[in-house]
Amino acid sequence: MSYFLKEGNIYRVFHNDSIDLEKTLPVGNYVVKFDEFRNEFFLERVDDFEITNKLYGDVQKNANRILNTFGDRPNATGVILSGEKGSGKTLLTKMISVNGKNFGYPTIIINSAWCGDIFNAFIQNINQPAIILFDEFEKVYEKKQQEAVLTLLDGVFPTKKLFLLTCNDKWQIDVHMRNRPGRIFYMLEFDGLELDFIKEYCEDTLIDKSQIDSVCKVSGAFSPFNFDMLKALIEEMNRYGESAIDAIRMLNVKPEYSANGKYNTKLFFGDDDISHRIDSDHRSFELNPISQKFWFGYYEDEEKDKYESSYISPNEITAIDYSNMTYEYRVGDFTLKLIRQKENKNDRFFYHAF
Repeated sequence: MSYFLKEGNIYRVFHNDSIDLEKTLPVGNYVVKFDEFRNEFFLERVDDFEITNKLYGDVQKNANRILNTFGDRPNATGVILSGEKGSGKTLLTKMISVNGKNFGYPTIIINSAWCGDIFNAFIQNINQPAIILFDEFEKVYEKKQQEAVLTLLDGVFPTKKLFLLTCNDKWQIDVHMRNRPGRIFYMLEFDGLELDFIKEYCEDTLIDKSQIDSVCKVSGAFSPFNFDMLKALIEEMNRYGESAIDAIRMLNVKPEYSANGKYNTKLFFGDDDISHRIDSDHRSFELNPISQKFWFGYYEDEEKDKYESSYISPNEITAIDYSNMTYEYRVGDFTLKLIRQKENKNDRFFYHAF
């Protein structure tokens, strides 16, 4: 038996074996595609996301909070997850999708720059709560195309959707999405792994637990240090029984490729802070302390009569405080500290790294 599907004045013929009508979209993952011949969007079922390994850090907590907020709000909720590849944002999106299945939410993946009235209507016509994942948003959507998506995010269409946008660079996201919680309710930044995450992963996977400190020391040389780096480093250390510094020698994990950290300098004589003696040109730096040396100048006395300066090399690091990323050096009778600053795109720093 065949059926005739009426679309306006058009009838399409379908055999009954090919028709399986559903009142709602079944839970699962789908990719949006476009049929140019029919000039219409459609969904193609793909494999569901799976979480096979132990979760570290705040992944589960953040996923639960986002889903709880979405469930509590009446209409659309937007979330931006920003960070480099391997930083953890993809794992969080997978966790949200996996947990969302428990609420009956399908996940719809957008990996082409779809936008405009026809696309908006297509999403609207999926008349049920769903997760809409825009993967690598700023790479897929150019600036003008990003602007075209704003209408969908604004909630103009009466549809309850959880819009997840992943991006590598938040500064490439349309300015009208920043500080606009009506469109994007949450903005999560993944700046690298926390020290507790690194230690917990090492406790679970590193054979020689005495080398955990060496892993922490190496991680401090990177901005950011992501999970891909950590996983590869531990794998290599376990394979050859090496320290982190030795294992990193051949890996494609190089401090010099990492973005430099930005540091303020402090100078101490015993417990006394004598930072006012530091040369004004040497009170802030941008460098990687593990891989770069720098030129440092200071006055030995209060009268600032005697000036001293020298190169400071990574070999002269005497201590590292991992909690706030502070590097200590011995400089004559004094202790020099490099104290890492928070990232700020508007700051300006001096450059004295060699």
